[in-house]
Amino acid sequence: VKKTEEKQEKEEKKEKKERLAKQKAERAEAKRLKEEFRIEFRQRDKAAKTEWLILSAEDKKARKLALKAEKKARRIQNQQSLKTGLKNFIQSFRSINIRSLKRKFRDFRDNAPKRRRFMLTTANSTVLFLLSYFALFLFSQMITVIAASFFDYPTIVYYFEIYFNISQESWFHDSVKTIFSSGPVVNFVIGITFIIIYSNIKENNSLFKLFFLWGFLHAVNMLFGALLVGTLFETGVGHVISWMYVMDTGKVLYSILSIFILVIAGLVATKPFLISGNSYFNELNDENRTSFVLSQVFLPYIAGNVALLLIRQPRFVFYDTFILVALFLCILPILVTYRSYNILYFEEEEKKPGFVWIPLAVLILAVLFFRVVLQIGLRFNG
Repeated sequence: VKKTEEKQEKEEKKEKKERLAKQKAERAEAKRLKEEFRIEFRQRDKAAKTEWLILSAEDKKARKLALKAEKKARRIQNQQSLKTGLKNFIQSFRSINIRSLKRKFRDFRDNAPKRRRFMLTTANSTVLFLLSYFALFLFSQMITVIAASFFDYPTIVYYFEIYFNISQESWFHDSVKTIFSSGPVVNFVIGITFIIIYSNIKENNSLFKLFFLWGFLHAVNMLFGALLVGTLFETGVGHVISWMYVMDTGKVLYSILSIFILVIAGLVATKPFLISGNSYFNELNDENRTSFVLSQVFLPYIAGNVALLLIRQPRFVFYDTFILVALFLCILPILVTYRSYNILYFEEEEKKPGFVWIPLAVLILAVLFFRVVLQIGLRFNG
């Protein structure tokens, strides 16, 4: 009996391997055909443009009229399709009965694994989003305190601000530039290190690698998002710009530069985010790519911002909150460009992703430190 079972298991593995190889070959063939069609359409467009240039004025006018008529016919067709769709919706609503409800419930139950994976991806990514934020934020606060100690400035670190226990007359150019820029600049260097680390481990199925990718975006945002917000509202890093006596034109240029770099960071992070799908899928295709990007990028950004807003209650920390809002300039390019990438194929082994329990435990400790210890305040003598 044991030999029979082993033989059956070997046959099943062989069949699975053959099936996967066949699917891979079919995908490669589909990809080749798609590329051929793309080249053919590009050549057709070039030919159409060349033909348009040599047409006479009357022919061009006739062609424009034909296009206008075609657009009108398409608009009428869309209106009819909308009416038909509305009619079908009303009919389907009227046809609801016990049998159709059972069928819907059965479909809902069959899709349970997809829903579970979607929620698991969102939860894991949100935890790592928050963990990377707290790691960089607290480190930035520590660097700021160290920079203040160089000028013998005593400080008290709260969760909502760093209080400098000095008079206004004690501030001067070097102290302002060093203290308010040191944290964001050091974090930016760490962010570059994070993206290098991620590029070396991106093929790994580990869920924790997303910590470094979120850390990269947070680090870029903590410098250039802070520069954008600080320049607009003259706070935080904006104090450095003010003490440099930069004119309004210069501030506008700094803001444009900040927006540009944040968008570029989002473009750089798009493919790494898609590659992070190897922790959950064997391939990232047109069917699962949108739901994955929503659960891995967009929803964690929203959930993370809401969580940080609640953690900071009852205070509303204007500067830090708007820096997190500026992070959307990194998220937006990902949401706009992710569909332009080809299908990604990963390892063919079965994926069994779990929950990031250890990062969650570390995150809980970080939140407790942030709210309990920094509620009282940590004092440092200059």
